[in-house]
Amino acid sequence: MTLNFYRSKLFWIAAAALLIAGYNGLKDMMSVYKTDFGNGVIIYADDYVDTGRWVFDCEYSRLVSREPLPVPFDELERTEEFNIWDGYLKKADEQPAKEALAAITSVPHWYKNLRYLYSGLDDHSDLSAHIFDLIAEHAGRSWGVRVRQSLSYYGKTQGFTLSIEPYDPETYVDYDKAFQAAIKSCPTPQ
Repeated sequence: MTLNFYRSKLFWIAAAALLIAGYNGLKDMMSVYKTDFGNGVIIYADDYVDTGRWVFDCEYSRLVSREPLPVPFDELERTEEFNIWDGYLKKADEQPAKEALAAITSVPHWYKNLRYLYSGLDDHSDLSAHIFDLIAEHAGRSWGVRVRQSLSYYGKTQGFTLSIEPYDPETYVDYDKAFQAAIKSCPTPQ
């Protein structure tokens, strides 16, 4: 009797594993909007694109809402501490960037000029973040400030991370550039 239970249990475990592998293989073959990182992680966005509300950037694996999302002003106003990410700043820009970010965010309601930029997906292809940006001046120089709203699995805000970079209109990615890049990045029209 015990032997049959284990045989059955092993059979069902093997069957479940084959079904999962088959589903993932089918999903991979049928998916049009995806990014394969080559390390076993593939981001799928077909479910989002199929709603008609999103476009997917197959190069950068980010979503762009066809209608810019609202900035979470109430949550930003209640946030007492922000995480800071210094990104890919050149050594010469690190100190001026820190000073600019401190000055820009010290102004009351500094976040009122934020605009939606794009959204991020996690390793399981779930919506994980919304990114907003603004261009601000400090010490005679323009800066691009980005705010990343990290989301939980249930869509609740887990926190905000700020980053800053020198603004160059030729290379800076705003909503329009992100949207156009996403539209052109996949092999199939969106």
